[in-house]
Amino acid sequence: APFPHGDMDCSGDVNSVDALKLLRHVAGLPVTQNEPCPDIGSEVASLFGDIDCDDDIDAVDALKVLRHVAGLPVDLPPGCGPIEEG
Repeated sequence: APFPHGDMDCSGDVNSVDALKLLRHVAGLPVTQNEPCPDIGSEVASLFGDIDCDDDIDAVDALKVLRHVAGLPVDLPPGCGPIEEG
């Protein structure tokens, strides 16, 4: 994938800031992105920010990112790419 799954700000790693950006998007708050990082919710290969591949972006996606950051198991459906670092 051109943009790693879970790295919402294209910083090269997945951390709590990525979860915060997802939550801001869900709450309808502005999310600043580093170019050329796509806007959360934009259509890339799939919906950018849809971590669990259920065709929407919600707080569960942010939770999956936080579980990954904490080293906890992340349950993703078959065919849904793993959360990965840049």
